[in-house]
Amino acid sequence: MTSNLKSAKQAIEAELSHARDGIAYYTARVEALENALQQLETVESAAGSASRTAKSAARANAPKEGAGRRGRKPRAAAGSDGASRKRGSGAARGAARDAKRRNARAANGSGLPTTGGDFWLKLIGPQPQSAVDISHAAASALGIESDQKEQIQKLKQRVSPALASLVSAHKIQDTGAGRARRFFKSGGQAVS
Repeated sequence: MTSNLKSAKQAIEAELSHARDGIAYYTARVEALENALQQLETVESAAGSASRTAKSAARANAPKEGAGRRGRKPRAAAGSDGASRKRGSGAARGAARDAKRRNARAANGSGLPTTGGDFWLKLIGPQPQSAVDISHAAASALGIESDQKEQIQKLKQRVSPALASLVSAHKIQDTGAGRARRFFKSGGQAVS
């Protein structure tokens, strides 16, 4: 009984110490932010007077028509010969965007190819599988060896969002919760 009271007392003392540290931190933070705000207000008031004179001089020298317009210019609906201007099909733009992403990923050292929904869907069968089983299947499908720890970690980070997306799109089903959660395509039996 006394050991329980002693451990409860120690826990409360530790929490109290943590709270006091938090108060000290936030008090110092408030002071620093107030000082920064005060300095900005001082700089702003000094710059504001100089800015107002510069703006009034710029307005006096600016041309009157179209000077206030901001943003993009409207696109012409037809070219000089009357033909409509197309940028290409959506599929071509998508393919170009995907190629840019792959190149960027290769440049930043990820080295993993894209793993869209179709990739993960091919790994899931009618038999319920855990996310760990699916990630192992993905690693072997991509040819990632067990000694490539960084690649495996990056692949594991993709598993959960991909599976959640497939479940929400009703392309696959799941059963269980937490680590006991299993994923399967329709037609499989939910074995718990």
